[in-house]
Amino acid sequence: MISEKIYRILKKRIADGIYAPGSRFPSEDTLLLEFSVSKVTINKIVSKLVNEELLVRGVRGAGTRVAQQIFRPAGHIAFIGKLNAFTMEILRGVQKECLHQHLFPVVFSPEADELTFCLSTMNKKNVLGIITVGYGIIKTPDGLPTVCLDYNLPHQLSDESISFISSDNFSGGKNMIREVLKRGHREIAIFSSERFVLSKDAPVAPRISGFYAALQEAGYSDFAERTFYGMPNSLPDAKNCLSSILDKYPNVSIICTDSDHSAELLHKAAKSMNISCPGKIALTGFGNVSNLEIASVNQHPDRQGQLAVRRIVTLQNNNAETNEKDVETELTGIEFIPIFIE
Repeated sequence: MISEKIYRILKKRIADGIYAPGSRFPSEDTLLLEFSVSKVTINKIVSKLVNEELLVRGVRGAGTRVAQQIFRPAGHIAFIGKLNAFTMEILRGVQKECLHQHLFPVVFSPEADELTFCLSTMNKKNVLGIITVGYGIIKTPDGLPTVCLDYNLPHQLSDESISFISSDNFSGGKNMIREVLKRGHREIAIFSSERFVLSKDAPVAPRISGFYAALQEAGYSDFAERTFYGMPNSLPDAKNCLSSILDKYPNVSIICTDSDHSAELLHKAAKSMNISCPGKIALTGFGNVSNLEIASVNQHPDRQGQLAVRRIVTLQNNNAETNEKDVETELTGIEFIPIFIE
């Protein structure tokens, strides 16, 4: 029907900002000339847009103006994550995609003992789905679609309401070590404060596995012995690890870490011990969110956030689930890896 077609065209122009909020809307005579329909048809279309509060009729002779738009979300997406430099980048992607999908993000950063109560307050009446990072695999009482981001521990896809999106951290780790080796470093150590390992046979994260794969390619067989694990956020533990590294590898020229946070923690430990690191000992990170002048791996966390929102929308629309590949990673700041000459 021609009137419905014109209505959709005009509504899209308003949504796209072609007719800016607060601006004067084309007169009915102008629209008559453009669409070649009757004045009655145009009047009905304009009235419909006024009733939808997209247009505002002025007093006689003042014309019709485009309404100042009020954001009315079609639903809410809950983001549950510890707020730090990395998760803020994820949240930036979540917000961008939510606005595109006319959704509204709601942010929670509960302590561990508050998580259960936080989840119990959510249901399908007010939340379309949950995006989480840093809390492991969470389950909601209402079976809400849940997307776990940057989750690297082994898991089984047994619950249809839970899915996973991560970056290709294995390739990121592998490429980092390759660049380190390319620049002449041979006495290499690895430090992790993100995946504290309690036993030697516990699984390592993909980024650490990537480190190992590149070292194995280069003929190293002792890569596990070159890995030192510390507790998260523990400066004393980082100092102990650094002392152990120097005791075992006194000629170490570079330490590769599994996160920018690990790199910053090791830098702080080195500074307290009057050791130049990065400096005399080079340092690499993982995450691309540190202010240190070090090489790092950009995991594109904003892309993870965008894809998570799209996955929830896909599930809500009962569309077939698509199995996206892991988000690609890329090295940044490789100029900060010094060339090592023995």
